[in-house]
Amino acid sequence: MSASKFDPKTLSDREEIRDILVLYAKSLDRRDYAALRRVFTPDATGNYFGAGTHQGAEKIAAFIERALSQCGPTQHLLGSIEVDVKGDAATANCYLQAIHVGKRAGYEGKVLTVWGIYRDRLVRTPEGWRIQYRELETTHADGDIGMTL
Repeated sequence: MSASKFDPKTLSDREEIRDILVLYAKSLDRRDYAALRRVFTPDATGNYFGAGTHQGAEKIAAFIERALSQCGPTQHLLGSIEVDVKGDAATANCYLQAIHVGKRAGYEGKVLTVWGIYRDRLVRTPEGWRIQYRELETTHADGDIGMTL
């Protein structure tokens, strides 16, 4: 018999997974790339539609650092978080709204807003839940800050 999604262990797992998703967003906005690397398994895959697929936590973090180095302040907001836990594996989906302020010459103060959906597969590790596969589907973008990926 499988555990109820409302049993204490499943609720705890779901909350820990939400914490990892939020840590990802906060790591981007704080430019805390060490924390960002801890969100992923070492062999994780990040598939950012339109910006390529990156293999490994180090390469995912390096890609994000290159992208965000072209921005001033950012704010990554997550919503409608769904988590499904099955033993030591889980899936999560959530909406994203990401606001990026330009800092490159000619783009200072301009705003790029991206809406999308993160689709994740996570695994339980000795260090806690980690993202093993992350996919970002961009559903809409508005604005231009001169960002190149």
